[in-house]
Amino acid sequence: MSRRLLDWFSSRRERQVLENVNKHLGLTEDCVVELERMIKAASRGDLEEKEASFKRLSRMESEADGVRRTLAESLLTKGTLPPTVREDLMELVRAMDWVADWAKEAGRILDLLEFEKIPEEMKRAAERMAGELKGCVLTLRKSINSLTIDPEVSLKLAYKVEDIEEEIDEMYADARRLFLTLDFSGFETPFLILLNMFFDALEMVADWCENTSDLVRVLVVRFHQSP
Repeated sequence: MSRRLLDWFSSRRERQVLENVNKHLGLTEDCVVELERMIKAASRGDLEEKEASFKRLSRMESEADGVRRTLAESLLTKGTLPPTVREDLMELVRAMDWVADWAKEAGRILDLLEFEKIPEEMKRAAERMAGELKGCVLTLRKSINSLTIDPEVSLKLAYKVEDIEEEIDEMYADARRLFLTLDFSGFETPFLILLNMFFDALEMVADWCENTSDLVRVLVVRFHQSP
């Protein structure tokens, strides 16, 4: 495997780019972790903690947006990175940002729901999905962090992200079946629409983790091939 990508990040300016990528990754992971906390608080009816958790999630997502903008500006300036590397990193950061965006969207919908009133089976379904999402984004972060250290590990972890996403898809399908098997007669249609949108948003977090892992694979193949 070539060391070209690592060499490109040897200058101070390019190291700053890599540091900001890692910072954005950390904030993205924090958003998903906070979403899980919010779901658990909502499930047990702790409305104060639910609201506080959503505020933290919103703040993290906004901070991630700021880091993304800084990264975009850095990648547009001249440096040692070739244009193709800059473009791929831009796509990678945009994809990561969608993970944070959909985590916030799930939190925004959850903030509107009286989640504590839904059937226990539905609460558990959301909590299981959130737990897997946390593992998914953690694996994604490890994959990206391995790009300049061990591309083979990076590639293996990228495929693991895909496996976790498929598991979350199965959980999502199970959750949707609950709409048909559980008694929701006491809920109005707008509430059920929002609840369905909430599960859609959880699934979208997983989808964008997989989309990001696809870009990791592109980087591994393109910039770590043997000369």
